[in-house]
Amino acid sequence: MVLVAAATAAVLLPMPSVLAPYSLILLCEMPVFAITCMGINLIFGTVGLLSFGHATFFAISAYAGAFVCRFTPVQSFEVYLIFGLSFSVLLAIALGFLCFCATRIYFTILTLAFCQIVYSLFINGTVFDLFGGEGRAIYYVTEGSIYLPRLNLLGAQVGPHAFISVFYDIIVVGFVAAAVVLWRIDGSPFGLALRAFRDNEVRAAAVGIRVRRDRWYAFILSGAFVGFAGSLYGQLNRQITSDQLDWLFSAKLLLAVVLGGSRQFLGPILGAVLFVGLEEAALGWTGYHNALLGVLLIAAMFLFPTGLAGAAAAVVARLRPSTGGRQ
Repeated sequence: MVLVAAATAAVLLPMPSVLAPYSLILLCEMPVFAITCMGINLIFGTVGLLSFGHATFFAISAYAGAFVCRFTPVQSFEVYLIFGLSFSVLLAIALGFLCFCATRIYFTILTLAFCQIVYSLFINGTVFDLFGGEGRAIYYVTEGSIYLPRLNLLGAQVGPHAFISVFYDIIVVGFVAAAVVLWRIDGSPFGLALRAFRDNEVRAAAVGIRVRRDRWYAFILSGAFVGFAGSLYGQLNRQITSDQLDWLFSAKLLLAVVLGGSRQFLGPILGAVLFVGLEEAALGWTGYHNALLGVLLIAAMFLFPTGLAGAAAAVVARLRPSTGGRQ
């Protein structure tokens, strides 16, 4: 895995010198959403639970960091990232503890309910009221959105022309690091335990696996990675909107995971790349953007019912020489 990570970084890092600025921004979105989808798949594909609440972690991390930069003199990306990520993890700890008191279907309903509660607190201005008159003024002007300046990276102020190239390198390093960590988790005894009670919860509990505790830990890790991606996306986009808190955003991310294939490690990465590409393809049809995106997604699902990674695995299995009958 280390060699694969090094090769991936070697391929991705020279891209700023090759691509035009818009193409580079589009390329930045792919690893960001890949981190998001890998984090979601820790709960969806590995644990086997459906959550409609992960948009909360994605957006709340960026919002929390943005509030710090907006209402304090802090202009450091590192502080923005650490504060936002910490807030996302704390929220995942609390929500995970409450949601795992319920069974599978009620878990999904609870995550949806919490997501909509947080969403409503932002769109009606309650969260902005916590920051007094200035916060209320921002709410009235932006309708629940908040804008981010170009923050200082590693203590240095980067100019507007070089910012995307420098930030792209940070995103690539973050993506490779997240992929390596999640790969290690996937192959660890903890990852095997998660898959065990995904397949048979009763049997897993019977052999001594602490199902509820391990699911809670997985939920916290999932929220941390999704929050990390949300903070990166907030600085990349320079704007955080309340739409990123809505459960429909969670549904889009889940759809990307399904497109790539939830049972293979590379599936969420491929799904994120495909989803960003399909959204970009649909942008040319402004009045029919969502309809065209829906058609493209349906077509992709019919072409790859087991996801891109599942289709690729099937092709490899067919091309592999048969050893049947050999001694």
